[in-house]
Amino acid sequence: MTIKIIKPGLFTTIQDEGRYGHQSEGFSPAGVMDRPSYEILNTLLNTKSQPALEITMIGPKIKFLSHNLFAIAGAPFSATLNGENIPHQTVIKAEKGDVLDLGTATKGMRAYVGFAEPLDIPAIEGSYSTHTRTRVGGYKGRVLKEKDIIHTKASHIDYSLIGRTSDFMSFTSSSDLPIAIMDGPQLESFSRRTIKEIEHIEFKVSESSDRMGYRLKGESIKPIESADIISEPVALGSIQVPNDGNPIILLNDRQTVGGYTKIATVIDSDIVDIAQRRPGETVKFEWVTFNEANEILSRKARKLEDAKYQITNKPKRILNDLRPTQRKIKSVLKGDIKPWI
Repeated sequence: MTIKIIKPGLFTTIQDEGRYGHQSEGFSPAGVMDRPSYEILNTLLNTKSQPALEITMIGPKIKFLSHNLFAIAGAPFSATLNGENIPHQTVIKAEKGDVLDLGTATKGMRAYVGFAEPLDIPAIEGSYSTHTRTRVGGYKGRVLKEKDIIHTKASHIDYSLIGRTSDFMSFTSSSDLPIAIMDGPQLESFSRRTIKEIEHIEFKVSESSDRMGYRLKGESIKPIESADIISEPVALGSIQVPNDGNPIILLNDRQTVGGYTKIATVIDSDIVDIAQRRPGETVKFEWVTFNEANEILSRKARKLEDAKYQITNKPKRILNDLRPTQRKIKSVLKGDIKPWI
């Protein structure tokens, strides 16, 4: 049970929820940048915390060396199977020899590909996630390359999942909606004017942004004095401001300590809206209180749980758009014939 990477795409790694409990040793958690979409993927495939491919902007081309079910969640891509368009966030069957071409993102930045027979990747400290800077986890601790062959775990395939779909969207494609932020640990290092005006500045995502951090370009928000401080632990979403005044939002592959002033922190539930922004797109900020942040988190959590409940208990299905070689699907779902294996 195997897949082969024909083309690797722009930046394709294997990820799961992340590797926690090792920041004191200098290892950041890594893990999926869009956690809600990863949860939708697992719900569609009826899997749990499986290693998934995280694809960025330009997806890989994959050849199935054995049959499997797969789904794509997160940012929609112009994906095809054997040259035919396939629907987004829908469980699809692949036969031996089929070629999945993920194409390019039509909205957002990142998506996830999962398999009913999951990738057979060794867990390191309880996680499959790749941290490329330390070469830990995933497939050989690196991005996927041409001709990589990854085995899958032999397991029962539930063909009744075929066609299962979801229209859940983890992020908004509109850059007009601001990203919610809370006070950073060095807020007092910035002038009252800068703190107030940060809500009115339109930053642009720099092309040098990556899984470690999103670098923003725009009006300078330098601290009153030097940006250099004694190094201290940093959190997911910390907004560091170095001496050039261009903020950096620290993300999953961040360093575990940092020596720059931090004006604010992006609230946890809005991290996905940062991770799905493309280079050149606009980022605006909005100050929120602790209570407001909790309300936003609760609202988004309810939306995700409702979507997962619908997938599991009241599933919608897409069958008409699936490729012609899957004509037997409807009969399988009705129980008229046995599924092919």
